[in-house]
Amino acid sequence: MRSNTSMTLYNKVSGTETYQRTVISEVEWENRKAVNGTKQGKLADNTARVFVWFAKSEYANYLKPKIWQALTTKTGKWTLSECDVIVKGTVTDEIHPATPSAAAFTLTNLKAKYDDVLVITSVDTNDLGSFVMRHFEVGAK
Repeated sequence: MRSNTSMTLYNKVSGTETYQRTVISEVEWENRKAVNGTKQGKLADNTARVFVWFAKSEYANYLKPKIWQALTTKTGKWTLSECDVIVKGTVTDEIHPATPSAAAFTLTNLKAKYDDVLVITSVDTNDLGSFVMRHFEVGAK
């Protein structure tokens, strides 16, 4: 598998309305669009499957979700957890509440500004085989 883009990951800081942003430089991102039938009609169901490789330099800063949440200083560290947010490509916007010097930038603002803003729904760890083949498979909706 080959990387086709970067990914911006927003880890939600437990108990707050803030997120920590991390750019993962090389991932394989596969968009999926399915149609689900409902009584009201057909609705598009946009999802993605993203492969994050252990062999990339960012993996050295990965922590399991409970360990990451327990850190008092999370700077430079990241995790993959359900309900975190991913965006296809490199994004520089920070999600944060309003402060006296700046207006809030919310998840709603992020979704309005960028395509391919999705919430992680599953994380599978594929850690068998050689190190270059090991990866996370992230499902998002």
